[in-house]
Amino acid sequence: MNDAPRRALVIGGGIAGPAVALFLARAGIDPVVLEAYPRTEAVGGGFQIAPNGLRVLAELGLADTLLAQGHPCADMAFRNHHGRLIGVVRTSRAGRAVNILRAHVHQALRDEAVRRGIEVRYDKRLASVTEAGKEVVASFEDGTTEVGDFLIGADGVHSRVRACILPQAAAPRDTQMVSIGGFCEADVTPPPDAADAERLTFMVGPRFQLGYSKMSATRWGWWCHAHAANADERETLMAMPFHALRDRMLERYRGWSAQALELIAKTEAWLRTPIHDVPSLPTWRISRVLLLGDAAHAMSPAAGQGASLALEDAMLFGRLAADRTMPIEEAMTRFEAMRRSRAEKLVAQGFDNDRRSLKELGPMGLWMRDRLMMPVFVSFIERALNEVYAAPIAWPAQLARPG
Repeated sequence: MNDAPRRALVIGGGIAGPAVALFLARAGIDPVVLEAYPRTEAVGGGFQIAPNGLRVLAELGLADTLLAQGHPCADMAFRNHHGRLIGVVRTSRAGRAVNILRAHVHQALRDEAVRRGIEVRYDKRLASVTEAGKEVVASFEDGTTEVGDFLIGADGVHSRVRACILPQAAAPRDTQMVSIGGFCEADVTPPPDAADAERLTFMVGPRFQLGYSKMSATRWGWWCHAHAANADERETLMAMPFHALRDRMLERYRGWSAQALELIAKTEAWLRTPIHDVPSLPTWRISRVLLLGDAAHAMSPAAGQGASLALEDAMLFGRLAADRTMPIEEAMTRFEAMRRSRAEKLVAQGFDNDRRSLKELGPMGLWMRDRLMMPVFVSFIERALNEVYAAPIAWPAQLARPG
């Protein structure tokens, strides 16, 4: 029986890190969360936490708080670039989802970790990971070190832990896409169909897409992915002044519906992020160091599952680590075996979704898509999404599933 106390070093204070720390603490393990950046409430933009991710937050007692801070979302709609509804994907039977600011999720998880007595330290930029006997040593750029029985790399797509243990796979893949969008002024009028306030809506044109949704009780947000074929194009998009970026986006969507153009014209907080992913790694574990969340399987936002899969990772690994009859190395190996296929499939799907949006349709192709093909697509998308959202996390046979 391996019941000695174990200390976990959790590198990364975003979503996956505090979440896995909470589940590890529940398992009787002493975690410390070490975040590279200073504490800030201004973190990223907004996203949707899908039903599978919200169920994990419910397990932590945070779902209702985040549903109140964000905007509950039921289904998904597709409109053509003139605004005509061409399909509705019914995903609500798989459970609730929430559109929310990333900062609210970060804050809720970190505050809950602190409330549970978990130490969260900031400005701890990892320099190296080494082993000393049965212990893992994390060295930081400020000259300090931390020692634990095992280490979790939950430090995102540009993971420093991944660079330390898998130097040949340190860099994520550049998808040549840049996410662009923002939050709109409070006086942006709702779309003609009031139902859009309760769902994600995607406008699809001859080329490109534009998504929008309500992100809080009073604020709309929108997003798109722009192709940047090389580093110069990406840097141009990233450095462009906001007024020039607004003009670029208005030109990109010239001739689209008034709703799309109003969202762009009345954007008051612009967001842009180069999209990188991690399609496949040779392993997620080296000795007693494990990667999870984006560090192991970052994906394009076009997959709609990055945060939710990270939350699933946290809950499953916490349950595996709770079994003191299982060496932590075995728990890590089993975790990877149980998660890799699901994660890599969704990474590939996000990449393919981005590439599909760049294909251009002529008049006949648009007519066929809107009139003939969309009903088939909607049925396929609905079935696939509900399978992703409703799929239970695979629990080890000898462990009782919570709840």
